[in-house]
Amino acid sequence: MKITKKFLKIANQAKFNGWPLVGEYRLGTKIPFFGQTLDYDLATPTGIQDYHSILRYFGWSVVFGVTTENKVITIIQWKPGTNMANWELSPGGIGKISPEATQEEITEKTKSSFLKETGYGDGIFKYLGHVIIESGKYRGAGPNDHGLPAHLFLATGLIKKQKARNPEPNEIIEILEVPIEEFLEVLNSELFVETSAVACSYKALIQLRLLKK
Repeated sequence: MKITKKFLKIANQAKFNGWPLVGEYRLGTKIPFFGQTLDYDLATPTGIQDYHSILRYFGWSVVFGVTTENKVITIIQWKPGTNMANWELSPGGIGKISPEATQEEITEKTKSSFLKETGYGDGIFKYLGHVIIESGKYRGAGPNDHGLPAHLFLATGLIKKQKARNPEPNEIIEILEVPIEEFLEVLNSELFVETSAVACSYKALIQLRLLKK
């Protein structure tokens, strides 16, 4: 508790408001299915410098989903960024989201996207907090946001409700169910490395008392 108070005391200093904005924010290049760049100028000690951040209009959630048979739902998906198969947690993108979206709205969007992508639903969803993705570039869904949050969830007692949706024509994706007792092997494999999925998995395993704090 003392160290968090120390952080807040330092972070609340006026200097951490950052360099003053010169002029207005400008919306730049659009990124399909993602958002667009945010271009702006700041008055820094070395003069006025141009900066570029990225707005992501589409929300991001990951779910450590455990079925009634104690299997964790993971996905294997080819992603154009890495140009390879990635081992991750569903759902990832949860559709366009407002900067003012509440936790309840995010949870409902997450449940809906998870059901569509995996076919699993019901169960109990517990919010585990969020992590911020690449703090140097992502701004969030709007210019006044403070980073791109990846929302983390633990879902237990999931049951098969429907068929998983068919991949879009430009998607390559398969579901892999992992027995929960084998999940530490997954984390140690250096194959399951997507940032938000790893953070969510560790938080979920601690919550389930399968790892010590």
